[in-house]
Amino acid sequence: MWQFRVWFWLLLFVLALLIQTALLPQLFPTPDIPDFVLPLTVIIALYETPRRGLLAGLLGGLLQDLWAGRLWGLNAVSFALLGYLVAWTAGHVARDPIFVPGLLAGLGQLVILPFQWVLLRLSGYDFSWIPFMHTLPEWILFSMFMAPALGGILRFRPRHEVENRYSSGY
Repeated sequence: MWQFRVWFWLLLFVLALLIQTALLPQLFPTPDIPDFVLPLTVIIALYETPRRGLLAGLLGGLLQDLWAGRLWGLNAVSFALLGYLVAWTAGHVARDPIFVPGLLAGLGQLVILPFQWVLLRLSGYDFSWIPFMHTLPEWILFSMFMAPALGGILRFRPRHEVENRYSSGY
C-alpha cells in the first residue's frame, strides 16, 4: 500500500527534482533538460483515482515551482490538470504496463508545454512560440520512455491488485 501514500509521493517528487537538477544536466545540453516530474506524475496518476491524481499533480507541480523559485502555480496548475486527466483516462483504457504509461506521458508533454506557453502569454510574458517549443520532441521521447521505466522500477500496480494481494496474505 506504500504506493498510495502521499508522503511517499512527496519523497518521490523530491528525488525526481534532485535527478532533474543534478543528474540530467550532465546528460542533456543546458537549455534542453527534460522534465522528470511529469513522467512521475503520470505514473502515479495512472494508478489512482482522478481526485488523488489531481493531488499528485498539484504536489509535484508545486514542488517544482518552489524548487525553481519562479512563476509559482504554473506547473502546479498544469500538472494538477494532467494528473486528473490521466487518472480519469486510466479508468477507461486497458492497463498495459509499457504502452499506456508511455503514450499518456508523451501526450501529457505534448499538451502541457503549449498550455504553459498560453498561460505565460496571458500572464504578460512575451515568449515566442518557436524557441519555447524547440525542445518538445526531445521531451516527448524522454517522457515516453521514462514513465514505463519508472512504473517498472517502482513496481506500481493498480489498487485492486495491491488490495487483493494484502487481503490474501502475500
